[in-house]
Amino acid sequence: MNRKAVIVIVVLLVVVCGSLLVRDPIGAADVVRSGFDMLVSAISAMVNSLTTFLQHLFAGG
Repeated sequence: MNRKAVIVIVVLLVVVCGSLLVRDPIGAADVVRSGFDMLVSAISAMVNSLTTFLQHLFAGG
């Protein structure tokens, strides 16, 4: 991606997030909270999968 496209995408994200925050701050907080919960769930699932994989990989067979 070139620099101009990245700047356009970032500006659009800032405008969308800003309008959501101005129009509905409670809804924006809920969206951020649910997104953070999803991120934490994804990271914990990835760590659990990696742990299981390594246990099976190094288990003496």
